[in-house]
Amino acid sequence: MNRTYKLYRNNKIIFSILYLYFFITSFLIIPAGDDYFWWGKPGHYLLTHHFYGLDPSFGGSSNGRYLGNLLEILIMHSPVFAAIFYAGVITTFIWCLWYLTGRNKVSLILSLSFFVTLQKGYIQSVFMWFAGFVNYLPPITLLLFYCIMLKKYIKTNYSLPTVAFFILSFTGGLFVEHMTLYQIFVGVLSIGLIYYLNKYKNFNLSKNIVIAYTTGAITSAIFMFVNPAYYFSKNQYRKVSFSIDKYFDSYINTTHFWIITLNYFIIVLICLSLIIIALKEIKSKRIQYFIVISSSFFTIYYLLINLYLKLNWKIDYLSYQFKHVDYQLALIDGLIGILFYLFLITATLIVLKGFDAYFYLLNTVALFVPFLFILSPIFVREYFSSFVFLFILGMIYVNKALSIVEPRKMTKYVSKVMLAGIICSYALVMLMMFSNHQANLSRVNDPEFLYEDKTLKYKVPYPDYVSQNDELMMQSPVYWHNRLNYKFSDYFYNSNYK
Repeated sequence: MNRTYKLYRNNKIIFSILYLYFFITSFLIIPAGDDYFWWGKPGHYLLTHHFYGLDPSFGGSSNGRYLGNLLEILIMHSPVFAAIFYAGVITTFIWCLWYLTGRNKVSLILSLSFFVTLQKGYIQSVFMWFAGFVNYLPPITLLLFYCIMLKKYIKTNYSLPTVAFFILSFTGGLFVEHMTLYQIFVGVLSIGLIYYLNKYKNFNLSKNIVIAYTTGAITSAIFMFVNPAYYFSKNQYRKVSFSIDKYFDSYINTTHFWIITLNYFIIVLICLSLIIIALKEIKSKRIQYFIVISSSFFTIYYLLINLYLKLNWKIDYLSYQFKHVDYQLALIDGLIGILFYLFLITATLIVLKGFDAYFYLLNTVALFVPFLFILSPIFVREYFSSFVFLFILGMIYVNKALSIVEPRKMTKYVSKVMLAGIICSYALVMLMMFSNHQANLSRVNDPEFLYEDKTLKYKVPYPDYVSQNDELMMQSPVYWHNRLNYKFSDYFYNSNYK
């Protein structure tokens, strides 16, 4: 058996196990909040009224996220479909991370680590909440898949049929607004890249696929934003400010925690990798000292500040803001966050070469900047797409650092330790999810909850793995009264809209 086939077989087994893991996980997720909105009468009303309603109680649910809304309704009425779709999207997403960063063992380990190293906000609002998952993970996965296809086309001149690229962006644009618009930006960049490669690098690439992708992105944006909810809605769900003071205040009190501070795992990996790269490859002592000293500072700082925040401050998981956080601390942390990104940009331009790394760096910044100017809605899930590209950039750094470390036996040892840790983490998460599932079935069987509209009496054992930290007011007795009486056929589709 040759080595290439063995690697192919092993990777196929790993991703198959990964799919099965998330297939099971889907059945253990405890719905919350908007999940029940889309399951019930309000969701059915919007479904039959072009996803637009004058009732202000619909809030941001009256929108042009046609595919996301449709899938959310189907997920809430078909646990089997939910499991198939949920597992398929997450497995494809992790596969894209692995493929874009070298398809080697280190890339595989780091890709698998994505789920178990995420900050709590992303776990709760994207992976453990169907309403968040269905709108935020599919579009970034489709964008990553486009990056793979474009990269493969440039290297091998092989591509999918042109119409597939139109479908790819048109589909990706029907989930969440900022990704709908960002696809157009990526499409324009792609056209510019093909033009540059043809004119200055003597490539002979057709522009058809990038034009098709851009056209699909524009078409989906038009399709989304013709929804009257963006023009005639009277609710105050969406708020945009033109005040610099409010931008700064939002960044200091909320935004910087989610886009920088709480992502300490990948920040530390980037900084440690930069130290290795600087010591091994940078010849200029001045630049070497700059990178090593800066990386050491940010490593120590973000480990300490996260420990301090965990011990001293709590997060309000209804608004995803720190409760009564000291303003001076937030100000200092926010300014250090700006310094970190300036350092990251500078280091990337010095250390990494090639369009790929610069593109990921650009996406990291460009996908969170718009939310500095939006006052509402701002939670944590809005920054997820930006974080994905920061993680990819971190994977590239770690790959580069480990490729120059000697001896290689040490690298193999570190890889095995990391893989063992990741496997244990996945197993631990599954055990906690099972525990939550059993505890939830017990508590929702309470007659006072089911028939007297009383709030649940206690949280599940591990609220970190439930949307909004398992806030008790976010559960629906009507839904659980129906769900507890499911027949076998109801798991494939339950037609009850209450």
